[in-house]
Amino acid sequence: MLIVYTGSGKGKSTAAFGLAIRAAGWGKKVAIIQFIKGYKNTGEWKFFQKIPEVDIFQFHDDKKISITKPNTKHKPPAKKALDLAKVLICNKQYDVVILDEINNAIKHGLVEVGEIIKILRSKPKKLVLVLTGRDANKEVIKLADIVTEMKEVSHHFSKNIPAKKGIDY
Repeated sequence: MLIVYTGSGKGKSTAAFGLAIRAAGWGKKVAIIQFIKGYKNTGEWKFFQKIPEVDIFQFHDDKKISITKPNTKHKPPAKKALDLAKVLICNKQYDVVILDEINNAIKHGLVEVGEIIKILRSKPKKLVLVLTGRDANKEVIKLADIVTEMKEVSHHFSKNIPAKKGIDY
């Protein structure tokens, strides 16, 4: 199964992490690979470190990376993330693999969409693969079994309310 969480609204990663918790609750093995995020002082990082069924990976050194404006220095870490994703998807060690913010990585040229399409087409049938991030590629959407688009109606950032610990990170 291929699931895509996309759109401009809040909740894409949160939905994927909820799916990870549900799967882990049933004893499923989950891998989360974060393509844009490089900050380990987050609720999700701290939580998943305590859950033996879930492995979470990051490759960026930057604490904060703009998901709308990553730059070329973010290409090598994204490549490492993609290389790991290929291994984890093919080795059948995991029941669920989450590629967090990969849609942003595709859009900004940090990873090649053709390479992602190849992975999606060759993934094991039993694997649940989840892709998150804004602006999902149309080819990716066509291959998906489930696509959910998060739409921003109102957001506290637009009211100059800063990110809240335990809610936004």
